[in-house]
Amino acid sequence: MKNIFRILFISLLCLLISGLSYAEELKIAGNKSTRSIKAVAAGCASPSGFTFLEVNNVRARINTGGDMWWDLPGGIGSQYYIPANGSATSLFSGSLWIGGLDINNQLKLAALRFRQVGQDYWTGPLTIDGTASIDEEVCAEYDKHFLIKREEIDLFLEWWNSNNKAEDYPDYTIPESILNYPAHGDVTKNQSYYLAPFKDVDGDLEYNPNNGDYPYYDIDNVLCPLNYKDDPNYVPTPTMESEMYERYFGGILVDQVLKGDQTLWWVFNDKGDFHSETNGAAIGMEIRAQAFAFSTNDEINNMTFYSYEIINRSTYELTQTYFCPWVDPDLGYAWDDFVGCDVHRGLGYCYNGEAIDGGGQPEAYGDQPPAIGVDFFQGPYIDPDGIDNPKYAETIDPVTGDTILTQLCDESINGINFGNGIIDDERFGMRRFAYHNNEGGPQGDPDIAPEYYNYLRGFWNDNTRMMYGGNAHQNSGALGPECDFMFPGDSDPCNWGTGGQPPNGGFNQNGYYWTEETTNNNPDDRRFMQSAGPFTLKSGAVNYIIVGIPWARAISGGP
Repeated sequence: MKNIFRILFISLLCLLISGLSYAEELKIAGNKSTRSIKAVAAGCASPSGFTFLEVNNVRARINTGGDMWWDLPGGIGSQYYIPANGSATSLFSGSLWIGGLDINNQLKLAALRFRQVGQDYWTGPLTIDGTASIDEEVCAEYDKHFLIKREEIDLFLEWWNSNNKAEDYPDYTIPESILNYPAHGDVTKNQSYYLAPFKDVDGDLEYNPNNGDYPYYDIDNVLCPLNYKDDPNYVPTPTMESEMYERYFGGILVDQVLKGDQTLWWVFNDKGDFHSETNGAAIGMEIRAQAFAFSTNDEINNMTFYSYEIINRSTYELTQTYFCPWVDPDLGYAWDDFVGCDVHRGLGYCYNGEAIDGGGQPEAYGDQPPAIGVDFFQGPYIDPDGIDNPKYAETIDPVTGDTILTQLCDESINGINFGNGIIDDERFGMRRFAYHNNEGGPQGDPDIAPEYYNYLRGFWNDNTRMMYGGNAHQNSGALGPECDFMFPGDSDPCNWGTGGQPPNGGFNQNGYYWTEETTNNNPDDRRFMQSAGPFTLKSGAVNYIIVGIPWARAISGGP
């Protein structure tokens, strides 16, 4: 399994607080302080649970209410520590944004940033009777994480499979993490009978650890692809690594098992109360989440991963739907960052805009600051078209007769399941990359649902389309054409992000690749998002998003 993750690398998530003030709260709360918040008589309380994911060189706070990496009530700020035992932090906040249009062309949207004025997500599973409802008691019951460790499952299976348990494991008792695992919902409250994934050893469809059932890790790697490089007859092909990637991340069984050496499982929704963060109309989404990490001796030891099973429990069918992981990456000191993206890898990243990060603040990295990214491994299903869409165009070399594979300039660049022989299982990767600043105005923080939706679609707060060049706004030196990926550098040689049109009169004209440096930007406090869509979200549809957070720090050469 761990070999598969090596294929998937780097992207960014960062936002931090300065040494003088809680910068995020001061600016954002000011933008929203006059908004009228609708009162709801019997709504769920704002989630307050949190747990630290801390199995490797990362110590990351995960909140139960749809956001993560920062201390909600304490005003501490970022709590995404790398190294785990240090004070320097690499991310401030992250969450999911989801929005689409109903049959009446009305926007339904759930999103979250910092909770200064409200909340769009609450804890607990929704009902499956079409009402997609929940009550305060269920919200409170699920305002927590379920922490599972792979080593506990390994020991449980050793005990269970022993022919002499009393002698081999005289002091063993099944741990609470296995006994109290949330495998089933409460059917008397119209919840789904199946919640968290479990291995049904005895086949009776009920979770019972005393009969050998356990939280479902792929213990024997039966769901993972063959590691071709361990095969003595291994002959590399141009698509081998792609096939490994797609076989692992493309299968629904793999989506539904637990991952990592340490795993946090929890469930949240967008129906617990009025959407006071965005003023958006609720959708009826139940989101089963995992935060997980591996303890290794390589780069994966500096990574965390996030998997979301997203279920539309409502009777609504939404069109023009978009999902995105949104992040506020404060890489050490918050106000000296740059961002960019790698189109081919589906990667958004943050790096320091100055040679030295900050000026001695506890959260700053100082000399040789690192970079951090958000690697968008897997997004929602693309609308079906009745074919297995290819990844490559095939031509024949007229001299040698060899088959030449050429990457197509479409969603297959960073999506998955293209050309795998299966019809209509293709999934989006990163379809748009956009940044916005810690400020108001056209390129600043969104305030209401239509502005959040604009960012998902590639529009600014003033309803203008994002443009190639400058700061991607028509009033900031952007020469065009319209673009889907900001600051892509040289990662889009076929100009997919500009609809095939050469940007600025020609890709790499006069050696120009669009980055924050070539634009001569001043480093600042950036936020970014990686959007996937548009697609149709049907009632009852299940989608999956998987992202990884890679991190790296060079020992020389600058940021």
